[in-house]
Amino acid sequence: MKRTKILGLLLLSAVMLTGCIDSMPDMTAEQSDMVSEYAAGLLLKYSSNYDYRLVSDEELAAALTQESAMEEETETDIIQETTQEASEEKPQEQPGTQEKETGQVAESTEQVQQELTDADTDLAMELGLEEGISLRYQSFEICDSYPQNASGFSGIDAREGRKLIVLHFDLENNSGGNADCNLYDYSLRLSLDINQSISAGVQETPMLPDDMATFVGNIEAGKKADVVAVAEIEELSDSDIETLTIRLSSSNGSCIVKVR
Repeated sequence: MKRTKILGLLLLSAVMLTGCIDSMPDMTAEQSDMVSEYAAGLLLKYSSNYDYRLVSDEELAAALTQESAMEEETETDIIQETTQEASEEKPQEQPGTQEKETGQVAESTEQVQQELTDADTDLAMELGLEEGISLRYQSFEICDSYPQNASGFSGIDAREGRKLIVLHFDLENNSGGNADCNLYDYSLRLSLDINQSISAGVQETPMLPDDMATFVGNIEAGKKADVVAVAEIEELSDSDIETLTIRLSSSNGSCIVKVR
């Protein structure tokens, strides 16, 4: 009976609205949706085929539990995928890599130690110089000019606030006869490391008759010639030099001489 009254009221309203539709106020889209939803709700509520009832507490709890389980499963899958991707992107360390690197460092250190040559070593063999001669480090001196009793183009002077370090080498003829020695053809190059912090390149001084890099001369059998290498350094004294190494190279070889 109540449903019949409601339907009658809806029909009556429709007839009344049809007659005065020109005077209806305009509604927004949101208001129109609300009216439609309310009308549809009334129709469903009084329809004989619509089961209008609320779910029970047990059904609601079961639905919430299922939804929570699905969310937890989704989060677990995301975490596992992220962890797997990070593991695949991280480079795998090969077995023995650390031992290999340690071995390379030890080998490099050993190689450097092997390159250091004692001051009394025959440098002619290390540099691949001609047979029958030997070359050995003798001594060094620090001065303002070399030769100290020379002047002008026949010698070399240190600039103001600087010093010269002169390295002396013994060039000896070990053959049974006179030997013509030509060190210029071997393109000798020398540099110094002082106190492990100062580097100096040896100057070519062709004006000096005993310049080692440009030396050309005849040496009698069993005799020695004093040849030198000159470099300009900071204003140091002999006592200031704690360590000194000489790097030598030629067209045939190279070596490092530990002097001090």
